[in-house]
Amino acid sequence: MFEWNKYFPFHNQFSKEALKKADPKEVEHYVNSVMESVFGSDSAAQFPFRDPLPTKEKTQRTEPDIDIFETADHVFVKVAVTESQLEQLKIKHTSHRLLIEHFPGSIHPKKVNLPCLVKRKGTKAVYKDGQLEVMFHKQQDYNMSEVEIMR
Repeated sequence: MFEWNKYFPFHNQFSKEALKKADPKEVEHYVNSVMESVFGSDSAAQFPFRDPLPTKEKTQRTEPDIDIFETADHVFVKVAVTESQLEQLKIKHTSHRLLIEHFPGSIHPKKVNLPCLVKRKGTKAVYKDGQLEVMFHKQQDYNMSEVEIMR
């Protein structure tokens, strides 16, 4: 059989008794810090369900908001930018992430996780009325493989 314990070294550290005694605020703080370390400091913007009453005070953001929505065939990303900012932007993407170089208020390329896989070809970007809209075609082929079960 497969040695599961070898790959899960923390299973003894988080016992049921320890979790029962844990303070919910400490657990929430721990989860938030792990999420920020994995997804970045703006991870909350990439998840659709947010706490309606955030505990942190809202800080003045220098970065524009990014809106992501999808239809049956497309994924759309909308960013509010000025024409002067638009001249400096460079847009690149992989099958699962949009990269915006020279993003306003950021020294590193802005990484936006897409909600599904998209095609490499056919992406269009249009600027109109202060909004940059990037349209991706969804990738329908998920390259499914069957796995044989060994006995």
